[in-house]
Amino acid sequence: MRIDRVSKWIVAGAVTAVMLAAPVPGEAQRRAAAQLGPRCVGGLGALFDGIEPVPLSAAEEQEALYLREEEKLARDVYLGLAERWQLPIFANIARSEQNHMDLVLLVLEVYAIPDPVADDSVGAFTDAALANLYLELSARGDLSLVDALSVGATIEDMDLADLLGLLEMTDNEHLELVAQNLAKGSRNHLRAFVRALAAQGVAYVPQYLDQETFDAVLAADWERGGFVDADGNVVPACGAAVGGFGMRRGPGFGGPGAGGSGGNGGNGDGGTGNGNCDGTGPHGGQNNGGNGGNGGGGTGNGDCDGTGPNGGGDGGNGQGGD
Repeated sequence: MRIDRVSKWIVAGAVTAVMLAAPVPGEAQRRAAAQLGPRCVGGLGALFDGIEPVPLSAAEEQEALYLREEEKLARDVYLGLAERWQLPIFANIARSEQNHMDLVLLVLEVYAIPDPVADDSVGAFTDAALANLYLELSARGDLSLVDALSVGATIEDMDLADLLGLLEMTDNEHLELVAQNLAKGSRNHLRAFVRALAAQGVAYVPQYLDQETFDAVLAADWERGGFVDADGNVVPACGAAVGGFGMRRGPGFGGPGAGGSGGNGGNGDGGTGNGNCDGTGPHGGQNNGGNGGNGGGGTGNGDCDGTGPNGGGDGGNGQGGD
């Protein structure tokens, strides 16, 4: 369920901000992915491949098409902001958004839907509204560091609202699995940008999520562990004490190490390709993200998203490594 992003952004004019002291992050939650036992699975790709395809409705197909380019919008804007401001948070999360794009592509391939990303270059979109929004957000983020971080928070706010809308309208398990895992990432990204803004003395006010949902996201602990199932429950990965497991197309999800450095991702079953290690730990300011695990059967590099609260001078965003 998409929101009228362009008009809402223009009407808002800019992200509303007020001055405040930085919030104190909650205690880190337990690493649920460290669990072992008969319920563990080989990876997100294995879970995805085990779902029986059920034909998508026209509305669901349109949502999948839009979601593919919406994730590209996030990636493209963050790539530009990374070059402009030279902060790890933008480059790290841009890599994560590439993984999100790849995950949505799995849905398009399973249901033989033509990929709208015919041109993968930065700023190229099939959807005219997203093309315009890319220009609006990029221009806004070029003004100042606070504006750039506010753009990041706005994108994650918007993406999460869309994903929650998709979860409300679909009962397709492939879409639910993808949306739940993208929402998990977007919540962590939103926390990272909001806390980075707080380190600058600025509070982000949600533009798309309702205040209650937004407050609940920020109040919750950083979401760690591997991946989640179609109901949003963390799935234990076989053989992993801490690290995650690779997806079919490369990204796995390694847990963070103590003090904010990303943990090393575990090895994914049955393939090659670098996995994704999500080093989103607290106090990760100058720590390096851990090494990505080996993804099963896929290609391309995953990312280490070293965005943790309470870091160094850039507002607490760790230097993620690959």
